[in-house]
Amino acid sequence: MSEVQKIFNGKVALVTGGGSGIGRASSLGFAERGAQVVVSDVVVEAGEAVVAEIRAAGGVAHFVRADATRADEVRELIAFAAGLTGKLDIAHNNVGFAWGHGTEISEEDWDRTVDLSMKAPWLCMKEELPLMVAQGGGVIVNTASMAGVRYAETANIAYSAAKAGVVHMTRYAAVAYAKHNIRVNCVSPGLVRTPAVDKHLNAEQQLALAAGSHPIARMIEPREIADAVIWLASDASAMVTGDNVCVAGGQQAV
Repeated sequence: MSEVQKIFNGKVALVTGGGSGIGRASSLGFAERGAQVVVSDVVVEAGEAVVAEIRAAGGVAHFVRADATRADEVRELIAFAAGLTGKLDIAHNNVGFAWGHGTEISEEDWDRTVDLSMKAPWLCMKEELPLMVAQGGGVIVNTASMAGVRYAETANIAYSAAKAGVVHMTRYAAVAYAKHNIRVNCVSPGLVRTPAVDKHLNAEQQLALAAGSHPIARMIEPREIADAVIWLASDASAMVTGDNVCVAGGQQAV
């Protein structure tokens, strides 16, 4: 691994949606800083590739295929992560996606968007929080979105509502569990250059999209979101809980 401070030595970090984009970046970042990382994704090849990358760099990682919208699979995932050392120190609940466009989306697209983008992090926290209470503390970081903070033309109504829900679930859990030495925060990315974006938009199109959304007129790199997640998971943010950290090139200010 590269020469960075091993601030997570001896800790276990779980990342859902860890096979690509922001999840991949946070998985690599946690591992680089000494954590034993559990990478979870529904795409087996992607998740296993991230684990192989971590191991090739000298880190410790495990892949668990789990659908974060299914309570039984989430329960098994959390149990696996906790079973590695007897505790789960850090959880990055990162899954989310949108199907359909605008307001007049289908009921099916509403349901699967809300299930993945809001129900999934709730199911994860439902398992993570009692475990962290029993072990005496822990840190949770949820991935929200600027679409949950303000109107985003690129997001549909279900995704926007779901991500607003993630922000408020985060605040609720933070207050309810602060007395148990558990911190819960979220990050709200702006326009991130993920593999899905690269697949559908060329560099010129991405620049135009970012210029219309961010005062800092470029796409955000996944590692820049991961840096915020890592900070929120670290002792450097020991008095930060219930917050939504916007990593959006100034989008929240306009």
